Amino acid sequence: MGAELRLDAHPVTTWHLLGAAPDSTRAVGELLDQGVTHVLDCRTPRPMPPPAAICSGLVWCSAPTEDDGASRGTDWYSACVTFAERAAREDNARLYVHCAAGVNRSPAAGYAILRSRGWTASAARARILACRAQARPRYFADAEQCLAELGLVEEERA
Repeated sequence: MGAELRLDAHPVTTWHLLGAAPDSTRAVGELLDQGVTHVLDCRTPRPMPPPAAICSGLVWCSAPTEDDGASRGTDWYSACVTFAERAAREDNARLYVHCAAGVNRSPAAGYAILRSRGWTASAARARILACRAQARPRYFADAEQCLAELGLVEEERA
């Protein structure tokens, strides 16, 4: 039997981390050690609840979406932002946003969360890509369009 997978996470802000799925008890323990209180899971639904979903020390939310290149849609971005805002209102909350590998969907959710909290598009993009080197901005334009449709961000002028 191999060693349990370690946590693959990077801090974006003091209250928000971004990364890959914490699919081992060791990774969930590392989340708790880092003060994470809330987990936003952006993967498609799992046949069995993932370890973070059944950990009594974490508030877990599933915001399932495929990584297929299509628009995530306003409902998905709204669900991600709403969960993050609920977490941010709690004292000492720390949010972990993840998808399977932490490359496409969770960076998009993290970008949307930063934008909804007043970050400019360029600052949010730069922060996500600087903090998580393997992140790709595959859905950032989609996030921008959906957040504008929701009235959560204003269009930036060049």
